Amino acid sequence: MIIALTGTPGTGKTTISHILGKKYRIIDINRMITDEGLHTGRDELRGSLVADMEALQGRLDELVKGETVTIIIEGHLSHYLEGSDAVIVLRTRPGVLAHRLEERAYFKEKVRENMEAEALDVILVETTLKHDRVYEVETTTSSPEDAAILVDSIIGHLSAGNFEQVERYLPGRFDWSEEVF
Repeated sequence: MIIALTGTPGTGKTTISHILGKKYRIIDINRMITDEGLHTGRDELRGSLVADMEALQGRLDELVKGETVTIIIEGHLSHYLEGSDAVIVLRTRPGVLAHRLEERAYFKEKVRENMEAEALDVILVETTLKHDRVYEVETTTSSPEDAAILVDSIIGHLSAGNFEQVERYLPGRFDWSEEVF
């Protein structure tokens, strides 16, 4: 089974993946983009690399071919990639997200951009347009360990075909639009 773990930067993807790495194979696509040069250059305005999505998809396909273990593809672009059996979108209240990003020394414009993206459900909407099985996990107040336990539980139910057990994590439970505008 292949699970994409996505969300706005600062929602906990890397921390949760690190915890789950004791049980699952984790593929960190941001690291792949950087370490393997899977980008087309730098976006100076945003201070980030521009991912070469075609090259990234090709490399990911190579890495997962023939695998029989559960794999988590972690990164805020993972929902753009094909081949996932389900996508889990991590969600965080915009105000809390801003605090987390400020602690990482994000530029003020980048903090605002990510707050707005979270308030408008940008990643969630993109994900639901591309994937059939999409679930939301809120990480505003839970510890990384508790959020990892919840993600692990969702993966376990999906692996067992117990889809009714994860219905409460279907998209559309959060509306934070008033927090930014």
